[in-house]
Amino acid sequence: MVLRCIISLLFVGASCIALAQPGFESMGQDDRSSYPLRAFLNKFSVNLSSGYGRTFYRHTLTNNNYVRTSNGSFIYPNGEGGTIPAYANWFNRVTPAILTIPSNADSLALVTSDSSSISMRGGGFNIPINLSIYFNLYRLRIGGGISADFHRAHPPQPEDFRSFFPRQSSFSTTQIRYYGMLGYSVYEYYDNAFGVDLQAGVIRMGNGFDKGLTEASPFFNVGVTIEKVFSEYFRVFLRPAYEFKSYNLLLPAGPTTVFDHRNSSFFLTLGVSINYPDMPRSPIKADKTQMRHYVTDPKTGKRREVRGQPFWKKQDPKIGELYPELVKTKRKRQAKRKQIFRKKKK
Repeated sequence: MVLRCIISLLFVGASCIALAQPGFESMGQDDRSSYPLRAFLNKFSVNLSSGYGRTFYRHTLTNNNYVRTSNGSFIYPNGEGGTIPAYANWFNRVTPAILTIPSNADSLALVTSDSSSISMRGGGFNIPINLSIYFNLYRLRIGGGISADFHRAHPPQPEDFRSFFPRQSSFSTTQIRYYGMLGYSVYEYYDNAFGVDLQAGVIRMGNGFDKGLTEASPFFNVGVTIEKVFSEYFRVFLRPAYEFKSYNLLLPAGPTTVFDHRNSSFFLTLGVSINYPDMPRSPIKADKTQMRHYVTDPKTGKRREVRGQPFWKKQDPKIGELYPELVKTKRKRQAKRKQIFRKKKK
């Protein structure tokens, strides 16, 4: 029994040594197991993107009146008159104030909520910079990221409101997001890919908002990715997305002590997605082979599998795929085939 085990071990060892010799390598074999660390890192995609966003601020005033004077915009409790306590900046940071409401309020730009709530609307634009990493599990994508959002906000005012006084001034803030991501590659067509993903996480509202009085809810971002695939390692993508989120602002006192602000956003971002190559570049600088192939390293003398193209070009293209004139010929041929197929179908 022991002798059989020894003979078997010797046979396996001899086979491994023989296969390791250059003459026994299979030129058509995809020997990615030679680079296990590269193969593992290749499963991760690093994404960097930026673009433009639009935020829609919404909230309602109940049990409060809205008034605009030469000193700014204010809210104060219903049924009050004369010299009363009020609040300015209830949108992003609370500023207590004292107002004098004359008996004839017609001289002021005033909206009351005695009979119904006051619908407030505002907006703002965003310039996001996103960095994310996700793991590719077949078509499934699991990961997370961080983004910095440079935001310019315009405080809300009542709908269809007109006033000869200037509205509350806008302000800037930088918002930070931390999120997890779950996505799926739905469809691929030639060099194009289409997917959907969901991002969920927390948001830091930035210095433009009072950190002690502002509490942001978790956000949910639903998007569609449209990718142009240049190679196995390099893609350019366009991502339209809609983000659901809100935040609360606390007031020190008054009939309404918490204001619930909805600040959903729409984003359109353009970015690049890169995977670490699972094959090293050929050590021979003049090597421009358009397929994975074996070379002998001039420094070490070892024979190994490499790629001849830079990471933004396909490593296993079809014949003539990198030449524009042949691509046109291929498309014409495909169009003719479709026409023939349609005629046969009829």
